[in-house]
Amino acid sequence: MKDERVAGTERAEVLAELTRALDQGDLALDDYDYRVAAVGTATYTSELLAQLSDLPPEYAWLPPTAVAPPDQPRVAGAGRGALILGILSLPTSFCIFGGILGVIAIFLSLRGERARGFSPAMLGCVFGIVGVALSFAALAALVFALNKPMSP
Repeated sequence: MKDERVAGTERAEVLAELTRALDQGDLALDDYDYRVAAVGTATYTSELLAQLSDLPPEYAWLPPTAVAPPDQPRVAGAGRGALILGILSLPTSFCIFGGILGVIAIFLSLRGERARGFSPAMLGCVFGIVGVALSFAALAALVFALNKPMSP
């Protein structure tokens, strides 16, 4: 767990646990006063955790960063598929079909393996975005051409 700076909400949560421990008789008043002062001056989560560490487990507190959000499952080969569709979206964008391929490439890139640097998923996403943008430009040009009045 990363030791991060605390905010007022984290201090309030720890103070509530200390108060509950005092009310339940698991903490002496002198010890409570000392811990409340330490919580008030705490800067990092480790300092807050230290104030509750020797209390019974029912007074445990987990900082918000301790619970990591679940990662999306990565699909093997999705990055390569995103790259292929992203590249195909470029030449086909002038017939509007490239926009569809570009959108699929973007979604596949989100499911692909993450790596530092130029991964196939990241390149597929970039090519997909360019393909979608070119498709919109081609569609706008087509609409403009169809709405242009014919000269006599």
